[in-house]
Amino acid sequence: MASHYFGTMIISVQGLELLIVDLKSLKTIERVHKELPVGDDLYRHQPIKFELVNQMATSLRGFLQLLNDYQIEDYRLWGSEALSKAINADFIADQVFLKTGLKLNWLSISEETYYRNQAVLVDLRQKKISTSQDLTYLIGINSGNTTITEFNHLSFIYSSYYSLGPVRIAEDLQSLRQSAPNSVEVLSDYIDSKLSDYKRLLPQEAIDGPSELILLSSMPLSQLTVVNDRQHTLTADQFETIFDHVIDASDQFLIEEYGVKESEIPLLLPELLLVRKLMHLTKATSLHFSRNTVLDGLAINEAVRSGYSKYDFSEQTITAASNMANHYRVEPVHRELVTKFALHLFDQLKPIHQLTTRDRLLLQVASILHDVGAYIAAHEHYLHSDYIIRHTSITGLSVHERQIIAAIARYHSSTTPSEDLSHFQQLDTGERLLVAKLAAILRLADALDDDRQQKISRISVSIKSPELVITVYSNENLSFENWEFSYKSQFFEETFGLKPRLKQRSVTSK
Repeated sequence: MASHYFGTMIISVQGLELLIVDLKSLKTIERVHKELPVGDDLYRHQPIKFELVNQMATSLRGFLQLLNDYQIEDYRLWGSEALSKAINADFIADQVFLKTGLKLNWLSISEETYYRNQAVLVDLRQKKISTSQDLTYLIGINSGNTTITEFNHLSFIYSSYYSLGPVRIAEDLQSLRQSAPNSVEVLSDYIDSKLSDYKRLLPQEAIDGPSELILLSSMPLSQLTVVNDRQHTLTADQFETIFDHVIDASDQFLIEEYGVKESEIPLLLPELLLVRKLMHLTKATSLHFSRNTVLDGLAINEAVRSGYSKYDFSEQTITAASNMANHYRVEPVHRELVTKFALHLFDQLKPIHQLTTRDRLLLQVASILHDVGAYIAAHEHYLHSDYIIRHTSITGLSVHERQIIAAIARYHSSTTPSEDLSHFQQLDTGERLLVAKLAAILRLADALDDDRQQKISRISVSIKSPELVITVYSNENLSFENWEFSYKSQFFEETFGLKPRLKQRSVTSK
């Protein structure tokens, strides 16, 4: 079988899914879904029953057999962010490995959003979804979470996340709905309360105006409107008509008229009310339904990684980091200059550090965010930066990558990994080296504008072993920069075995 076939699997609170795709064409070869009621335990804060774990393993063995039939050796297994919150998540991962040999890789909510966005953006660029408004919101709804991502002319603006989904709503309000005289009113008030701060908490980058919604991974609602097409569109008026027909309909009517599964009927009302509220908040004129899932984005990401595709979605991560820096009032000119210097150093040092394009992105995000901790306090701000980065979702980054970026930011200032072993030893050897290399580069870049006066306009770098010569272009007195550079460059020499030396030229020099 073709070596460019790839298999990707996910276990979520809805069940299990397998996608087999041709990485060259991104054509779907097989898509298999197995439903499991995992959310019933999860949202009651109970351990996932091991009968369900056994069913997971059985389904996964079936997936493996299908992959074997296609002679596919390249495949991955992922776990959703919601499932990772289960009380016994570690035991689930261990049992899955023991019973199938598959390692379960947990996704963060920001990664799930990022991969779903990738799949929809590819469809938008290929005109598989036709939109007429400049503003587009991608709404990712699963059983317990909702993500809202805004794009303007397909350029990423911001993403926000809410612990709000049909299953979670139904579980939270099960007892209240039984006693409330008007369950629709109760549900509506509950959703309104959860989204009450939406407008107030929007980042300054957000754009207001008429928009279109693209709804991802919705459960019962899509059954009302989508039969076999990959996507379907409703105007706001058409959605309101469906809403009026369904809101007070009997279960039997929903089953016979719309084909809603009996098990999903309790989820339909929460989802309808949630989508209606989101349409009002975003001033949506139309609603598109997309069948794309996290797996479609993971397949696209693998095609990019394997060199079959030229798509680049890293701008979402960079923009999300910039939004975060703006939120914490990081001085923009300093951060842009430090980021420019850090990336230039990274590129020129590639023969020395042997790091990847992904590592470069981690350095770029760390450069953008290294001063966010000053929002809390200037004293030991690098410690506050570490904490903020660790505890803030950033689109496209895993929890582990955020930990690495937080460590880089932690060591950009006065302390170094070698002086902070108790913290640094939490990482494995390869990650320690990565953090040390990127932190050493960031320290040099930060030293070149430590007084925030932008005395240096540009730099050039040359390696003349045993020295790293950094030529800085400036007509000003750089006594402070030389002093700060001398101190901060010591860790670079310890890490790379090259002694950095600063060389000044006037800005008129060729």
